[in-house]
Amino acid sequence: MYLPLFLVGAAVVGTCMVFGYSQFIVGLTLMVVGVLGLIMFLSTRGTVKRPGESGTVIEERHYMGTGERDDRRHHL
Repeated sequence: MYLPLFLVGAAVVGTCMVFGYSQFIVGLTLMVVGVLGLIMFLSTRGTVKRPGESGTVIEERHYMGTGERDDRRHHL
């Protein structure tokens, strides 16, 4: 649950150790990590439920015909 926060903190500390501590470096690192996190979140399809998604849509088909076994034509 807190793993993303630890990763952001590690990225900020690592960047500050390499480039030196300044408000510009910290802000730039947080912005870059935030954009990368947003891109990764949006690129996951179906594995993460987005806000507002509560269920799964299941397709249901109804075939009407004259014969008792009229659905033979529609098998996949």
